Order: sequence, then structure tokens, then C-alpha cells
Amino acid sequence: MIRVELQEFLAQDAELLEGPALFVKYGKGGSKSSDKYARYSMEQEKERQRRVQEATNAINNIFNNANRGALYSKQRDAVYRLNSDEVNRQAAEAERDNRFALARNGLLGGSVDVDSNAELQRRTNKGLLSASGIADDAAARLRGADEATKQNLLSMAQQGLNGADVGSMATAQLQNNLNQRASDQTIAQVGNLFGDLANAYLYSNAAKQLAAQNQSLRNVYAQNGGLGVSDTHSSYGGA
Repeated sequence: MIRVELQEFLAQDAELLEGPALFVKYGKGGSKSSDKYARYSMEQEKERQRRVQEATNAINNIFNNANRGALYSKQRDAVYRLNSDEVNRQAAEAERDNRFALARNGLLGGSVDVDSNAELQRRTNKGLLSASGIADDAAARLRGADEATKQNLLSMAQQGLNGADVGSMATAQLQNNLNQRASDQTIAQVGNLFGDLANAYLYSNAAKQLAAQNQSLRNVYAQNGGLGVSDTHSSYGGA
């Protein structure tokens, strides 16, 4: 008799006593209790979905109105400017060093002059393409960080994130993404584009051209009986 009365009490006051847990422990308590429990469960689920939708809408609104597209473009432009400026700085320095080296070796206006300047231009163009790729990657990294932040917040919304907390969390994380990517705008990443040009390219080609010129002169001398010029490469055999 006492057990029946307890079940009726629980059925009547389930909402005040966190009903679902008690129903599971003590039983349904009859069809009336079952209906009340079903309504309670439906109301709880409906409220949960309402909170999820509210938080989801808040997250989407924040990201839709954040104007991050302009920030991605700004990030790309800043990174490209940094790296392209470095390319042009290196190109100007390499062109000056190349010109002086050509003058010292008496090669201005020759084939080495033409070839080395063509190589300078090729490396400059390659450096600018690299700067463009680096800038694209920097913007993509910022965009990817923002997307990851959004997906993380949406996941938290499914788990019960309060819509009232969404704004502050989203703002803080978006700012953190910008701070983390700020380093992309401070250090050029194109590397050393012309460091080996003078030593490896110019002098190598200059040596080849000088050797070819000397060989050509020796051939002319040989064909004309030496023209009275002693061949310093001949050894003296003695009397």
C-alpha cells in the first residue's frame, strides 16, 4: 500500500523532483505517469533544441557580420608587399654587384652581360611569384583558423553553449587568430634569391668566356706563325 502511494506521489510531483530520474528508478507509476513523463521529456528536448538554435544563429550572425573577407585581403596584401619589397631589394643589390663585376672583368656589353642580366630578371620574376604564393598561403591560414573557430563554437553550441556567451567567445577567438597570424607580416620568407649569382654564375661564365677568348687568340697566333710573339706555354728544352 505504501509503495503504491509513493508512486502516485512521484507521478504527481515529478517536475518539481526532477521527474525523469525518479521515474527510471521507481517505475512508470501507471499510464497517467507515463504520459506526464513523455510530455516532460518532449518539453526538455524542445527547450534544448531552442537553445542550440539560438546559439547557432548567434554564431552565424557574428561570423557573417565580422567582415573577415576584408581582413583576409588585407593580410594577403601586407604579406605580399613585405615579400615583394624584399625581392626588389635583393634584385637591385644583385644588379649593382653584377654590373661592377662585369666592369672589373671587362665584360660589359658582352654575352656574359646579356646572360647574367637575363638570369637576374628570371630570378626576380621567380621571387615575385614566390611572394604571391606566400601571401596567398598567409590569407588562407587566417581563413582556415577562422573556419576552425566557427566549427568549434558550433560544436559547443550542440553541447549546450549558452547563446549569451557566444559573442564574447567568438570575438576573443577571432582576435586571437589575427594575433597568431601577425608574424606573417613581419618577416619576409622569399629567402636568398641572388646570393650565388655573382660567384656561381657570373664568374663561372666570365672564366669560360675569357678562356674561349684566350684560346681564340692562341689559334690566331698559331695560324700566323706566332706573329713574333713568344708562346709562354712552351717549355724550354735546353741546348
